[in-house]
Amino acid sequence: MEDLVKIVLPSRLDAVTLSAFCCEMHKSPEAKEYVVDFGRKRILPPFSMLMLAAHLRRFRAARADAKCRAINFENHTYPAHMGLFKAFGLDHGNAPGEAAGSSSYVPITHLDTASIINEAIERGVNPGVIVDSQANTLAKTLTQSQAGDLVDTLTFSIREIIRNVVEHSEAPFAAICAQYWPTLHKVEVAIVDDGRGIREALSDNDRHEYENDRDAVHIAMMPGISGNIAAGRSRDDEWQNSGYGLYMTNRICRQGGTFSLYSGSAGLQLAQNAKLDVPCDLKGTAVSMVFDTRTASEIQEKLKQFSHDGEQWTKSQGRSEKLTASTASQMLTRDFQ
Repeated sequence: MEDLVKIVLPSRLDAVTLSAFCCEMHKSPEAKEYVVDFGRKRILPPFSMLMLAAHLRRFRAARADAKCRAINFENHTYPAHMGLFKAFGLDHGNAPGEAAGSSSYVPITHLDTASIINEAIERGVNPGVIVDSQANTLAKTLTQSQAGDLVDTLTFSIREIIRNVVEHSEAPFAAICAQYWPTLHKVEVAIVDDGRGIREALSDNDRHEYENDRDAVHIAMMPGISGNIAAGRSRDDEWQNSGYGLYMTNRICRQGGTFSLYSGSAGLQLAQNAKLDVPCDLKGTAVSMVFDTRTASEIQEKLKQFSHDGEQWTKSQGRSEKLTASTASQMLTRDFQ
């Protein structure tokens, strides 16, 4: 056993670089003391903050007998305000949900899945109604609008990811964080939980056939996989198509933005014309949705096409056929041709 192991955060803190770094961090040798060096001040977008908090929380729990401390964290005032440090147990800055938020961001906030289910029971409604209300509130906060194409797009996408946490993750809570950059025409919404992960959740359905986490992540992107709770607001059929949640959301994000899904040992990042497999070692599931706000009105026009594409693909597979990672990858690859 070593006396001291120093862990230095990478110079870049984008999701891909950070995920690779965390894979190596979890392989750190046993030591009496660990020092995490946050280094110089630099940008930490929402997904990177949630991912880093989840990994450091897990790292500390796995090394409960060792001393863990951080240095140079004082340089990072914005993450401290957003709740990053207290999210993994360091007594510095705001706690998750403590910052008031603004028209341009939603600080790290914990969504209690049990509370959502209990509220639905008390009100005699489907949990989807509660989820839809929370998603709509977040969308309006970020856009500072009460209605419109962007509000509808964000509401649907946020709702679908939260819904999957409530329905499938078995996690006690999910952490959510978001940022709106008006001058960049960009919105990022990130949601991370430490539940059972995509692979185990998909095992509930014997129609899926996969060998590893990468297979499961690819299959999760396909139409007809993630069940849909009817939302509280009336929408057109293309919004409500049962099982099309993650499929529709990743198609929406890829219109100028990106969609990322990480779970277990696999990460997948999708853009309009590219697909990237990312090294990962995550307990639970992490999702990043990056939207180009300039495409909101165009997306409304394309929803019917997205839904039609999904329906045609589902029909082509046949109800009795097992869905494999190979067929899922073929569909994703086809999107980029």
